[in-house]
Amino acid sequence: MSRKFKYDSIYGPDIRVGILQEQDEIRIELTGEYAISDDSGNELGILNDAKLTLCPADTTPAKLTYHIVAGKADSGQEAEKIAVPNDVTLGPWMTECMGAELDCDATAVEYWRCSKPFFTRQNAEQTRNVLPQNEQMAVITIRREKPLGFVKIIDGISNKLTGRGMLRFVPVLPDINRVTVHDVIVGIEYHWRHLERHHFRGAIEVRVDNAGKLTVVNELPVEQYLFSVNSSEMMSVMPDELLKAQTVAARNTVFATMDKHHHADDFHICADDHCQCYRGSSRETPDSRRLTMATFGLVLTHHGKICDCRYSKSCGGLIESMDSVWHEAPRGYLPSGIDAEPGAAIANFYPCNTEEKAAKYLRQNPECWCNTTIGEIPPYLNYTKPYFRWTVTYKREEIEQYVSKYLGTETGELLDLVPVKRGDSARIEYLKVVAANGEWVIGKEFNIRKALSETFLYSSAFVPEFDFDADGHITTVRLVGGGWGHGAGLCQIGATMMAYKGKTFKEILLHYFPETILVNDTKFASEAQEQEIIKGYDADTRDGERCFEFFNCYGVATCPLMKQGVELIAHEEMKDSFIFEATGLKKGENLPADQTFCKQLIFSGRTATEKNKEKNRKTFFL
Repeated sequence: MSRKFKYDSIYGPDIRVGILQEQDEIRIELTGEYAISDDSGNELGILNDAKLTLCPADTTPAKLTYHIVAGKADSGQEAEKIAVPNDVTLGPWMTECMGAELDCDATAVEYWRCSKPFFTRQNAEQTRNVLPQNEQMAVITIRREKPLGFVKIIDGISNKLTGRGMLRFVPVLPDINRVTVHDVIVGIEYHWRHLERHHFRGAIEVRVDNAGKLTVVNELPVEQYLFSVNSSEMMSVMPDELLKAQTVAARNTVFATMDKHHHADDFHICADDHCQCYRGSSRETPDSRRLTMATFGLVLTHHGKICDCRYSKSCGGLIESMDSVWHEAPRGYLPSGIDAEPGAAIANFYPCNTEEKAAKYLRQNPECWCNTTIGEIPPYLNYTKPYFRWTVTYKREEIEQYVSKYLGTETGELLDLVPVKRGDSARIEYLKVVAANGEWVIGKEFNIRKALSETFLYSSAFVPEFDFDADGHITTVRLVGGGWGHGAGLCQIGATMMAYKGKTFKEILLHYFPETILVNDTKFASEAQEQEIIKGYDADTRDGERCFEFFNCYGVATCPLMKQGVELIAHEEMKDSFIFEATGLKKGENLPADQTFCKQLIFSGRTATEKNKEKNRKTFFL
């Protein structure tokens, strides 16, 4: 895949997005005409308005190796000088070139100093974990041999097409043709995990992946991709300046991380939270297109390097540094800090890296940009109030079950949870679990959040509290915490409040990414072309979408109707007016009278209508 990307067209350069990975079967639906080819470039014909089921055949998985990264440099010569662990068994060391560059003298290319190959990720990580000074050592995957095999269409057409390596579907009319991909996993490893149907612009590939299964890849211009991302990550009803800032951060994420997070894959970036949320073309709105075009091509740089603009939902009041969250070296534009105006009282808690400070900070309600529990806030941020400060309560046995599952071994009775190290935002970097069968140290923050919950803990900024019985055994564990997400970089709720209170997108970006400048301020679309782009086409109907797809509702995982197998399907009665019809109800059964659990719909018999079309149509309920 190319490393050099040029902005020389009205939608920018093409990128490749991984939509669905390691599947035994893929179901897609073509709307319009598509030309089909395979990995060798063989043209296999044209299909029009087809519903297809595809599966792998005669596959051989890729040969992968795993490497400890001792450090990263801007040139191969500098990489050779990186200090490596004094352990001869890790050599010979090699240098791997990673990343992309833009034609505006902005680059994300790096040279990574890598150890000898390990043949499982587990072995590489176990070795890394016992090395001295391993804080900034990552583990990467390198593909040594491509996977082999075929992709077959097993249902949908009479002529069962087979393609070597992949089947690629290219739209004959790109502006109006769409591909629907069924059973896309949303919220992988998170508490809102569920399946959706997404519609995509551009080309779609169903290809044999590294596991010898199937992966779906969407290839399209980066600015069209961003039309969807800024309204998949945030609410299109939010202030323009927030959405501009979010779009720039998302564009930076593409070019800063491509060829790094998925170095061994056949795509640049994935479509879920691991990289950033991309829900396809039906998430686009005229506003999302307008604000993408308003920031066309813009990226933040730091000393000529494309910034890796991380972001999360709520920092909780204090911003975390990149090196605290990940196995990375510090970045000047991703420091820790306060999410407030200079001189705010919350600065008294910073840095919040001791147990005493964390205990006080997480039990306070300080004024800051992302605190939506005090002061005037817009109605679309009401859903965020429970995430600024929160408490999760478990029975001791529940924690033992979760941690044992994460570790893959029985811990026995829980005796203590001991924060070993905290970052400046009070987020725990490493947590020691003390139990009857031993002691384990878990880190960094992602793994802590994964280990201490059946689904996923809001953040690792918490202090543990315990209740004991008469014999001194723990009975109850309370995690008193704050924030949602890793807390590094842009705080999405804080940035929203900054925009709501009049800050510009440039001020927002400079607050969260200091010492940066914006580059690549160029456009290729005429004013007339831009207006046509913003207006869009009628290719993306909402008709037939399930209610949680229609509203981008993350409450689907706990919805009592969904648990009963009941779905509400959108049908357009007239232009932009929808009614939702229930499927899965028994004969004579109606939707429940108690509908307080649903923020979007009003139930009536076996159908439902929107409570507030203008508000709900644009709002996520997480």
